Amino acid sequence: MSRRYSNQARDPYWTTALYPCMCVRCGADIRRGARVFYYPNGKKCYCDTPRCGQAAAAEFSAMVADERSYGGGY
Repeated sequence: MSRRYSNQARDPYWTTALYPCMCVRCGADIRRGARVFYYPNGKKCYCDTPRCGQAAAAEFSAMVADERSYGGGY
């Protein structure tokens, strides 16, 4: 199963939190205005730490690279 979305506008991306939220990986409170890695599909936010948002961004980038080199989703 592929996590790449058919609509690239739904791919996760780095953004600024518009509202206070909680990191789905570590449970830390995220303040409005903080940098977050955001998954629009599911509305999940990850804080900007190596263990959370930076790791999620690296995982997604690696998955995209794999899909490009192996010819798409499964």
